[in-house]
Amino acid sequence: MELNVPGVSCGVMKRICGDGRLLPLYKMDLYSRPKELAIYEIPDPNFKASIPQQEYQPVMFTLCKGGVLMRHNLENGRLYNKIQLSHLPAGSLSVSFLSDVVIIKSPKLKFLPRTESLFRFSVFSMHPFKHLATLDIASSVFPDGEHKSQYGKLRNAEIHDDMLLVMTNKNFTLIYDAQKIIKEKMMGNVDTAEEFVSKCTMGVEKAPPLLFVTLAHMDILGLGACPWTYIRAVSDSVLEVRDLRTEELLEGGQVRWKDKNDVQISPDYLMFHPDDSSRVIHVRTSEIRFLAIRESGGKRRLEEEFIYPEKRKITKNEEPAKYSRSGRLLKTKFELDNSLNRAISFNIDADLRVLVILEAWRDIEHNCTKLLKVVFYDSLSYDLLHEMDICVKVDGDIETNRLSIHLDRDILNIVSNKGSQHTVLVYRLKEVIEEEENEMKRKMLTRLCNSISSDSNMERFHLRRRAFRRSGNTAVERPTHRRQNKRRRARTAGSDESSNESDDDDEWVP
Repeated sequence: MELNVPGVSCGVMKRICGDGRLLPLYKMDLYSRPKELAIYEIPDPNFKASIPQQEYQPVMFTLCKGGVLMRHNLENGRLYNKIQLSHLPAGSLSVSFLSDVVIIKSPKLKFLPRTESLFRFSVFSMHPFKHLATLDIASSVFPDGEHKSQYGKLRNAEIHDDMLLVMTNKNFTLIYDAQKIIKEKMMGNVDTAEEFVSKCTMGVEKAPPLLFVTLAHMDILGLGACPWTYIRAVSDSVLEVRDLRTEELLEGGQVRWKDKNDVQISPDYLMFHPDDSSRVIHVRTSEIRFLAIRESGGKRRLEEEFIYPEKRKITKNEEPAKYSRSGRLLKTKFELDNSLNRAISFNIDADLRVLVILEAWRDIEHNCTKLLKVVFYDSLSYDLLHEMDICVKVDGDIETNRLSIHLDRDILNIVSNKGSQHTVLVYRLKEVIEEEENEMKRKMLTRLCNSISSDSNMERFHLRRRAFRRSGNTAVERPTHRRQNKRRRARTAGSDESSNESDDDDEWVP
């Protein structure tokens, strides 16, 4: 979506065509400038179009400044709902596909003369679209008195996949059942989403039972795999993968951000594979590792399945030996690592089973970043599917450029973000069926030409052989064969002239 100049509350939705043109679809009136957008591509069964083949349409949620939530039809821009949430500011918008809800979170609020702070969450159901509850997570309730002295005071809160995550000032993360809190605070007397503002501001008076707690440095915590496993940061340089039930560290499950020279060179992080498999992705600036969680002998461990770039393809540039004037061999005190000039970004489409990797290099001569190529792999077998050269230069260094790549069906988006400057490269992926057919035809034509040329060569060989046999007058006789012919002519001296002529015409073929 493209927004017009400030002061005009209007936005234009444009579609990217196959030839790169932008096709305007519709204009959309906005209450105020949008802060966040969320697109729900799963069909919405509540709003049906007149055409039966297009009865389900994707929906776009827009959170605007001033706490206004808007819901549009993504295809034609039709406005479904425009809701004034409250006079309080709205911080972020998130969509939970697992719970089928939209959650709007406020920033940290503090009302005088009260000393406690709180976070307000407005929860909406998407099918059908209606308001469910508004929750005030206050520091006087979370954590409760029993755990507050041990884990610290409330610093931040999030709702993610039916879980309420409470982060404290002592770097602990506490997990509660958010679905239970929402069901307790549901308002049955609110009929429409527009009527909830004056009726449903409700605080949570008592915290539900604590499900799980762990120390997570900088709030780095992830849950996934089967059986349940979690990833946490212990310090600035150590990440761990642990079993959720026993809290034991997996074998090989500790990752450090340091190289052999004990110098931190890249902000490593761990994440679970998005296809819900028992795999972990270890991401560095210059490489990506895919680790599988396996179990043997009652113990779980991490094993490396794939690494990019592959180690066998990495070649070390050997510099020639250098000598001083006196003939002494000069040795460098440090070893140059060329991988520090490489940046990698990736994306995984679990539905298409495709792993897309963008490789970029630092261009020292022009002080920019060179987007080198995009590589496509099978996300399960890691077979190479395709390699596409890009060779596009963008402003900024690999440290200041935030590179991202996204695959949406047949559209490949590459975004380079440097401060407020964005460079977007959009590619449309096409089928290679025609190219394969042309390649097969070319191979068949080549084989046919080779066979024809071989047949013509054999025919020429036989013709030359016949011509050589017929040219007996040009053949050269050896001395031994001359004496044999003279003796034969002497024995047949009494013959007739015709036989003598035939003897004289005998030819020798080497």
